[in-house]
Amino acid sequence: MCGDQPDGDNGFQLQNCACMDHQPYSYRNDPSIPPFDDGTPIIIFDGMCVLCSTGVQWMLARDTAGSSRVAAIQDPIPQALYRHFGLNAETFDTFMVLSDGVATTKWAGVLAAARTLPPPWRWLAYFGCAVPNVTGDPVYDWVQRNRFRWFGRRQTCLRPDAADNRRFLSSG
Repeated sequence: MCGDQPDGDNGFQLQNCACMDHQPYSYRNDPSIPPFDDGTPIIIFDGMCVLCSTGVQWMLARDTAGSSRVAAIQDPIPQALYRHFGLNAETFDTFMVLSDGVATTKWAGVLAAARTLPPPWRWLAYFGCAVPNVTGDPVYDWVQRNRFRWFGRRQTCLRPDAADNRRFLSSG
């Protein structure tokens, strides 16, 4: 959800959400993107990044209801989505949250990802709104540029175990 759209769960609104400049669900009309289930938010992350993979595992452990799904950028559908939204999947300079057909990235994506979690973790998104994108995006970019040096690179892409298989987009 972006802009002045209400959050259906509690009436709070996110005013600090920068969405990609596309119509909601525009990717459904893109022949280069295979059909996929977009009924729940999808968090696209770098499966080779230790920071990203650990963050996804942390989120999966706390979102036991399964209110979101995840997908590694190394898989075909996320790569096609990045191309559709004008992002480079090879350089992967931002993760993406796809929710209600709208893609959010960078600091707004961090807030959107937090909104997929149950309370009290969801509340982080509302506190995060105090940080404007003009501040949050450069901090996000700084961490993103240094993530491999600070946290390392995985030898293999993060793949789901049996318990989390249904939560990964690629596992359909």
